[in-house]
Amino acid sequence: LPGPLAPGRPISDAVDRPAWRSAWRTAAARAHLAAPELGDPRLRAEIAEHLRRMRGTARDAEDVIVTAGAREGLGLVLTALGTTRGRALAVGVEDPGYPSLRGVAARHGAQVFALPADADGLDTARLPEGVLDVVIVTPSHQYPLGGSLPLARRRELLDWARRRGVVIVEDDYDSELRHSGSPLPTLAALDDPAAGAVLLLGTFSQTIAPALSAGFLLAPSGLRGVIEPVREELGGPVSTVVQTALAEFLATGELRRHTARMRRRYAIRRELVGERLAGIAGVRVRPTHGGLHAVVELGPGPGGREREAAAVRRIEQAGLGGASLERYWQRREGIPSAHSASGAPGGSTAPQHGIVIGLGGADEAEFDRALRRFREILEAD
Repeated sequence: LPGPLAPGRPISDAVDRPAWRSAWRTAAARAHLAAPELGDPRLRAEIAEHLRRMRGTARDAEDVIVTAGAREGLGLVLTALGTTRGRALAVGVEDPGYPSLRGVAARHGAQVFALPADADGLDTARLPEGVLDVVIVTPSHQYPLGGSLPLARRRELLDWARRRGVVIVEDDYDSELRHSGSPLPTLAALDDPAAGAVLLLGTFSQTIAPALSAGFLLAPSGLRGVIEPVREELGGPVSTVVQTALAEFLATGELRRHTARMRRRYAIRRELVGERLAGIAGVRVRPTHGGLHAVVELGPGPGGREREAAAVRRIEQAGLGGASLERYWQRREGIPSAHSASGAPGGSTAPQHGIVIGLGGADEAEFDRALRRFREILEAD
């Protein structure tokens, strides 16, 4: 089983159980009905309203396609675009970045290229001149470094994509769990729907529970015509019962209230990480505005790499979970940079060294015990 500090695991004990059970009772009455392939109309409307309220993204319900989560939605997009273009896609992904996103692209036959990211997210000054069909980006909370893409970079990325006919896939996976400062508008909100450069991926697995396996894709009208036939051919991946329960949970406002509670809990845990790991020589908890993980930096160069390797071994032996920060850089997997493919100068940044820990994999008491043990490991190294 994953340890208490394993990344990628949300707090799953805090859904308001009476409200969630009530939503499922409502859904059970409609269990015999089949939802359309694009999704239950009521759920699509509730998601559109949720995005308007929570993310400032005003779109019609017709722009929403129900998915089984962000990865399934990404697979749908890549299948549709690859079929339309009749060739393997060239897909740019952030470096460092989330391994499963580049894995999905590779499994769909795409050629994957690395795009350098820094503390503020995707480095738009180093975007290549050509090569790419699709760029996958996490502007609201870059993974794993935690940066939020500044507004100027968001506009630069949109301008660059429009000039070159590149489709932007915006993964908005845990943007609603930001606990400090106001979130910037999504790329989809800044985009011209008529131009249609941005597809927004969302999931409910981080805010409700991973087992739910439900999410959405927000597609502008120009791209809906490419994606909808593929979804209708493949069929809808989410059961009517799940969709009805989600629609009810959204309609009553319970999801917004639940998300607010989660923000507070994650903020408390993030503060605890800083407190428990304070004062260790060469160790720094990277500042971030929210999300489900924390990055514990262990210093640059060979010394940082050796310390990271030793810490990873010991936390594995202790059953704590946690992941090497260096593993999120793609050069370790032999993935080329988009700059080298286009002949442009630049390339990916050098890997940093540290440990990525999750904030949601245990209850409060176990989480605190795990942090204390983690401190002992870091001090021993």
